[in-house]
Amino acid sequence: MEYVRAEYKDGYAVVTIERPPVNALNSPAYFELYQVFYQIALEEKARVVILTGAGQKAFVAGADVREFLDFDSETGMQFTAKNQHIREYLRTFPKPVICAVNGMALGGGCALAMCCDTRLAAEHATFNLSEINMGIVGAIPYAAGIISQGTARRLVYSGETITAEEALRVGLVDEVLPAADLMPRCEALARKMAEKPPLALARAKACMVYASEHLMADTAAFERRAIEALWGTEDKNEAVRAFLEKRPPNFQGR
Repeated sequence: MEYVRAEYKDGYAVVTIERPPVNALNSPAYFELYQVFYQIALEEKARVVILTGAGQKAFVAGADVREFLDFDSETGMQFTAKNQHIREYLRTFPKPVICAVNGMALGGGCALAMCCDTRLAAEHATFNLSEINMGIVGAIPYAAGIISQGTARRLVYSGETITAEEALRVGLVDEVLPAADLMPRCEALARKMAEKPPLALARAKACMVYASEHLMADTAAFERRAIEALWGTEDKNEAVRAFLEKRPPNFQGR
């Protein structure tokens, strides 16, 4: 794999996304992530997974938005459908997934983190749901299911970035630690989970997924229809161009 690697340890696997400089995910990287998790699902030696990013700067700083300029309603929806499929595979993965947020978790990176069972963050980590800044929407089903309605709406509508401490306060993450302590804590938690009866652990995960399944499925379908209407807009292209050119966007509402 070029962008995603898995390391097997004592009862768990560590999956690391490495796509410098900020681990932004393009289409091949998303597919590699799916392939790696699919293989782990088949491995009895890994009963728990830790997902993290390479380096200290970023967990995943969203998607590689340079791809977005080439998307219209049809090709953009193909991209969206593939990404939603991978996120849903991660959310419903048959083994517990611990997210070690070692830096920026922005846009699609924040969505990826929210698909995990629990999220532990380094003190310097930051989070946002910045899809709206690119003229689209995303991650709404996950945000609505994890954090309060008011906070979810604020983050989705504004695209603003919050600190790890605020993420802890609003329930987006479960623990905040010094950077040096993040992986040791995640690995200790993974070992503790991996020590539990494998069948009970798998059933516990399945029951937790089932508890949120109906609301999540309905919201994801509604969001897909919203995204389909946005991929072909001029404002989407203007948002991406302004981001890449480091200038304020000039939206026309079309």
